[in-house]
Amino acid sequence: MKAIIRLGAIAACLFAVSAFAQQPSWNDAQSEVWALVEQSWVDDVAEHGKWPANYLHDNYASWGDGVAAPRYKDSAIAWSRFGDESNQTLMYEVSPEAIVVEKDTAVVHYNVTTVSENKDGKRTRNVGRITEVLVRDGRSWKWLAGVDYEPKLND
Repeated sequence: MKAIIRLGAIAACLFAVSAFAQQPSWNDAQSEVWALVEQSWVDDVAEHGKWPANYLHDNYASWGDGVAAPRYKDSAIAWSRFGDESNQTLMYEVSPEAIVVEKDTAVVHYNVTTVSENKDGKRTRNVGRITEVLVRDGRSWKWLAGVDYEPKLND
């Protein structure tokens, strides 16, 4: 019985150490960028007009597996507004995977899970991976480019 308890305690310690080792430790610049990414999602879901217009650099371009060609700033704003009219995000979770900041440029890789509902009441759950490039524009960060896609999980 003591051996089982000891083995359980060792397994719990190993799990705790491995879980702790996987948690990222961000420096101030990385934390600042991640806080902005999180705020962009708050503003996007709130649908009050701040996302994406207040966040995008004038030279912004993005691409994802759901579009035929890159979208520039005006197109991205128009499609975002259309999405706001067509769907409502009920719940979301964003999780950072990697953040690199070099001088006035940041690259953020993260996962997102959303549950949305269309006008007919149909709910959809999506998992996505997003990579965004931000540049410092004066004292604030602006999105310069991005790519998003739905991963093929366990096909």
